[in-house]
Amino acid sequence: MNLHDEIAAVAYELFKSRNGIPVRDLDDWLDAERIVLAGHAGQELEEPEEEDGPAETAEEKKTKASEASDTEEYQEAA
Repeated sequence: MNLHDEIAAVAYELFKSRNGIPVRDLDDWLDAERIVLAGHAGQELEEPEEEDGPAETAEEKKTKASEASDTEEYQEAA
């Protein structure tokens, strides 16, 4: 089932849950989009665990870059 069909199915269920009153059709569609996309986002956001331990934070990367720069400056001065 493609994304459009999933949203349509959920929107129809929302419509039926209100006894088929057609006044809120746009609201049903937008609510269905939010529900379906949130479900897909939750699946896609899962990242596999890293084998070599946790990923470096931005601060750790910055510190390593700074240390490497300091080492290069020291070697050039010697």
